[in-house]
Amino acid sequence: MAQAEVWHTFPEPGRTWVIGAVHGEMARLRQVHDEISRQYRPGDRLVYAGNLMGYGPDVVGTLNEALLFRRAVMARFDTDPEDIVMLRGAQEEMWRKLLQLHFAPDPVTVLEWMLGRGVTASLSAYGLSAEAALDAAQEGRTALSRWTGHAADQMDDHDGHRQLMAHLRHAVVVKDGSLLVVNAGFDRGVALDKQLDSFWWGGADFSSLTPESSGYRLAVRGATHGAFGVRFGRHTVTLDGGAGRGGTVCAALFGQEGNTVQVIEA
Repeated sequence: MAQAEVWHTFPEPGRTWVIGAVHGEMARLRQVHDEISRQYRPGDRLVYAGNLMGYGPDVVGTLNEALLFRRAVMARFDTDPEDIVMLRGAQEEMWRKLLQLHFAPDPVTVLEWMLGRGVTASLSAYGLSAEAALDAAQEGRTALSRWTGHAADQMDDHDGHRQLMAHLRHAVVVKDGSLLVVNAGFDRGVALDKQLDSFWWGGADFSSLTPESSGYRLAVRGATHGAFGVRFGRHTVTLDGGAGRGGTVCAALFGQEGNTVQVIEA
């Protein structure tokens, strides 16, 4: 993937809506969408900060809801498709690895690790079972290759899902340096193109980011691997309300200067 496809750049400052981790909570996401729809203006941008999948009760419905809302916003507000961006989160990264599991040197260990981190709900949503996946992984590469092919076919039964997964970005930035949006982490002092998998597996020192260490006046993430919640730092915002784990779906509107205008929770 070319660097230009890894992250998305908004060429100029503007109002930007960011939706945090959803984790299969379709009904909560719909409530957030309803509130955003009431306040959306022509020229606004919308970023889903990843983790649409995993943990919650309706992963398929969540992806459908995101795709439908994207179409509705483009139609109603004549929004440029480039102004609605979906990021790859840890859950989407694990799903990508799941479909390549037959290439892993130790697929059983990898699969067990993912199952303990929310992937079971995504499997179930597509009519797949963790038990069948483990059986295939233990049987060998040929059986596992058949299973991953079947898993891909199951996703293909849902219009737009594979296409959505194929166009996920790693980060969103505003060209003037006012705003950075990531899934979970951003390593201090490391250039954007050197972050690798820190976007979804990093984040331990996210709250200590500064414009000097990140290159952006405000850094926003939609998920955390620690205690969830909406948190505001001097130069950072975390929008993980704990959806799929007994909490809420959170979103926020950021102004042209990277300032927080409003927070929505459902």
